[in-house]
Amino acid sequence: MVAHQELVERVAAHSEVGDTDQAGRAIRAVIPSVARRLDAQTRQELRDSLPASLWSEPPQARDPEIDRVEMATGTSGIAQQVAGDLGCEPEQGLHVTRVVLAEIARSEPSVSDGLASALPQELAGWIADPTGARGRADTGFTGEPSRLDKETLDAALQRLPQWEADGDSLVRTVQVPADRIPPLLSRLDKLTGEAGHSARHRRTTDGIQFVLQTASVGAVTTADVELAEQIDQAVAEVGSGG
Repeated sequence: MVAHQELVERVAAHSEVGDTDQAGRAIRAVIPSVARRLDAQTRQELRDSLPASLWSEPPQARDPEIDRVEMATGTSGIAQQVAGDLGCEPEQGLHVTRVVLAEIARSEPSVSDGLASALPQELAGWIADPTGARGRADTGFTGEPSRLDKETLDAALQRLPQWEADGDSLVRTVQVPADRIPPLLSRLDKLTGEAGHSARHRRTTDGIQFVLQTASVGAVTTADVELAEQIDQAVAEVGSGG
């Protein structure tokens, strides 16, 4: 069983959480919201792995209404509940939930499989790969983006084999026929518009090069990693004529 203070300090170490007081609040908000989405066995395993002081209420039976809501909204039910408890925006609630679950999984790997299988992929990925996820969240109580540490960036690059770190940026050079560049750039404009996050690019002799960096931080953040994943998908689709 992970010690109360150890888990609080692990969560507080993430810059988007802030301090140990906020970390304790975050843990107490996340645990009951997640626990209500677990089957009885997984919920009990989670309870057994954590000190009683981190539970704000006893384990409850799964609410069948949650299944319907989660099918329609993904993690929004969890994010909104956590955000409401913490007094922050749903996006911040989602990031804080991810951080707490990643640190629980790092501390108590025996519960990882049960948690990952019971929760949506946006959360399950952080549970299944807590080392790679550590430090990835960009916003929390502070609402500010944060630089990815080397361990986290290395883990992200393993998932993004076409990209490389170049100083404080992510870079990918794509070989693509000239007639496919306009639709690819059109797709990029749509992606960056939806994400509210910019990307630089330049033409090369046989294609195009993308450069990602969060300007306000001067480094790579989660937003850059997520945009790189979307660019990879766009390259695959446009390259095949999509």
